[in-house]
Amino acid sequence: MGTGELSPDLFPREMMKQIMNRVSDRIDSLGYEEPKGLLFLREQLSTYLKTIGIEASPSSILIVSGALQALQLISIGLLHRGSTIFLEKPSYLYSLHVFQSAGMRLFGLPLDGEGIQTKMIAQQKKRQNASLIYTIPSFHNPTGILMSKERRRELMDVCEQEQLPIIEDDVYRELWIDSPPPLPLKAIDNNGLVLYLGSISKTLSPGLRIGWMVGPKPVIERLADIKMQTDYGSSSLSQWVAAEWLSSGLYHQHLEKVRTELKVRRDVMINSLQKHFFDIATWSVPKGGFYLWLRLLPPISSRKLFEKALEHGILLNPGNVYDHHATQYLRLSYSYASLDELENGIFRLSEVIRQLTL
Repeated sequence: MGTGELSPDLFPREMMKQIMNRVSDRIDSLGYEEPKGLLFLREQLSTYLKTIGIEASPSSILIVSGALQALQLISIGLLHRGSTIFLEKPSYLYSLHVFQSAGMRLFGLPLDGEGIQTKMIAQQKKRQNASLIYTIPSFHNPTGILMSKERRRELMDVCEQEQLPIIEDDVYRELWIDSPPPLPLKAIDNNGLVLYLGSISKTLSPGLRIGWMVGPKPVIERLADIKMQTDYGSSSLSQWVAAEWLSSGLYHQHLEKVRTELKVRRDVMINSLQKHFFDIATWSVPKGGFYLWLRLLPPISSRKLFEKALEHGILLNPGNVYDHHATQYLRLSYSYASLDELENGIFRLSEVIRQLTL
């Protein structure tokens, strides 16, 4: 329940066979691609992005080896050592060291049920001399929160006023369960403030290592140059495969199945929590993504719980991985484990917690 990826049971084997057959007929060679990535893939992404309100020409799209590489390129190419980055608190970024290792400072802004709170941004920007803000507006990692349409508008307005660039990490966007999320921040960005990150790692396959960044052309060209100096481009074969998924229409068919399966898994986890955790925890029902943010009511040592759960075959992500103060929280994932494992894991976890509170 700590794994942030789709179950192997949801890997579309038959569709992937079709894609591979099509790709083998289309490819003439597998040389180095353009610095920004395979043109055919960027053209397909340009078409796809229009469906979510983003107008982006192929020349304003950079293919990256997952969203993590995009963050690394930004830290190298756009930020000065010692820069301050605003982000949600808690945040997935706290579990990484990509910005910290480049000498950046992270400053957390509080969340509520509608997403990152915007009222502190102007004041704290001056105090902290912040360079940009990093946000996961759709099905936030680790809390699962979906930023409302109104909050997205508020965030864009204050960042436009403060001239504060935004990194919008939207890798969970297509994993909605109940209804599609509001338009991305990038779709309402009139001043080129937003660098938009997407990926197929969460929706299709992390092993393909294909993501994308959308932004102003001069920024994309600078980062493309740095990427070429780093790795000479993402895998050509993976780029052809990703492009074929998008152009064939099979990607959207696959997403429909994934959403259906995630709903079943989420509901199984919620039902199990209601049965076994009703008196020892609180939670909100996520509207999409992979994660549920569980708040434990009895005070328990995170380390003791992690170790004891591991003894019982349960891998957990304690809340303090994402915020040092979130010691009473757990990030539970319903995307990877089987339905039986989810039910059994929730039951065994409740038993472990009750033992630790005796």
